[in-house]
Amino acid sequence: MSDIIEVSYSGDLLAHRRCRRAWAYEKRAGFHPYEVVQAMEGRLVHHAMEWLTRRYQDTSGCHASVEELKTQMEHYLRVLWARGIRTAFASKEETIERVVGNLYPSGKIDPIVKVVVEGALHTEYELRAVQKVLPADLAEFSGKSRILLTGVLDLVIQQQNPLNFTQTWKWDSLDQLDGHSMESPFTAATGEIEIWDYKGTRASTPFVNDYVRQLLTYAALYRDRAGSLPARCILFFINEPRIDQRLLAIDVDSHLVDVALAWTLDQVRLLQGTAKTFEAHPEAVMAGELAKEQEPLGKRLSEEGTRQCTVCAFRFDCHEYITHLNGGKQHPDVDLGNIYKN
Repeated sequence: MSDIIEVSYSGDLLAHRRCRRAWAYEKRAGFHPYEVVQAMEGRLVHHAMEWLTRRYQDTSGCHASVEELKTQMEHYLRVLWARGIRTAFASKEETIERVVGNLYPSGKIDPIVKVVVEGALHTEYELRAVQKVLPADLAEFSGKSRILLTGVLDLVIQQQNPLNFTQTWKWDSLDQLDGHSMESPFTAATGEIEIWDYKGTRASTPFVNDYVRQLLTYAALYRDRAGSLPARCILFFINEPRIDQRLLAIDVDSHLVDVALAWTLDQVRLLQGTAKTFEAHPEAVMAGELAKEQEPLGKRLSEEGTRQCTVCAFRFDCHEYITHLNGGKQHPDVDLGNIYKN
């Protein structure tokens, strides 16, 4: 039997922090809750960036046209639908138009997208790093002695026209790894290597702290492989309408990435705790966002979280979501007699 726990940052840790109950049903019982549905647009964005970069490299520096990108997105969307991955928020056409429109506004490649495509060292660069677990912690990790933490990201090198950044991350508490974005303009230097991640959401997302921690952890994994840290990490909020808010730069140093990695390992402990609880008493696993677990019933969801709840297959007996709704069990979103949706 393997002594390794394999954990995906997006599929496990971020999904668990959004809703432990939905994560447990997917990972421990084999069902498919909202996480698969809400990932549709993110999958499209990542695929688009990967395809645009490969297209640019294969054609010796020729960018794809908006028509070519749209055709590729239509093809990939059909692949996702064939695999049972779909969205309930908008039609296929609307989803493609939004993704393509954000990457190619007015039919021309977005300046930020252009820099990323031209500067990508690797697209979808997979990081897999085994972290040691001390023997005293074996009970917390179900007898496993190592954790395999995986993640997917882009490495980007700033080329001849480095980007100007407006928003940077400021820490409020290093112990809790909490902070906020602030306006602090600067220009990257030519040749600097950065870790980028694309989020199919807006800069105001309540999960931005989790995304920052994710990238700092990726920086730690990159250091293990490359022997050095990137110049910084960058979050690119694809759906952010304000151009000056679309990029968030995060400074990187050895202490920060060590703290982020320790925080991530604590999240793996919580993950294992949820798994044990679910196996013994499935009904005891709380729903709602982990960051809001101290809030009363019905108050553990952000607005962004409830948009995901509305397509979760387990919302019909979810006390958190039903209590949150105005109308409770009579609300059309959880009324099984609502044949137009349920």
